[in-house]
Amino acid sequence: MALEQFDRLEEGLLRLLAAYEAVSAEKEALNAEISTRDLEIAELRRNLKRLEGERDQVREKVDGLLAKLETLIQGA
Repeated sequence: MALEQFDRLEEGLLRLLAAYEAVSAEKEALNAEISTRDLEIAELRRNLKRLEGERDQVREKVDGLLAKLETLIQGA
């Protein structure tokens, strides 16, 4: 009788350990994915900042060209 209880206890502990290992592996995988996503987000933010800077430069050039065109039109 007592041996059966130890067998059940052992079986329960083995299932618990297997579940723990599965959850631990899943946690590691999720942490790795989070790290990858964080790197992607940082790269996207850098690209966005660069593109915003380029947009501002283009806007300034277009405004300058429009001002020159307006001056030419008024002078004609």
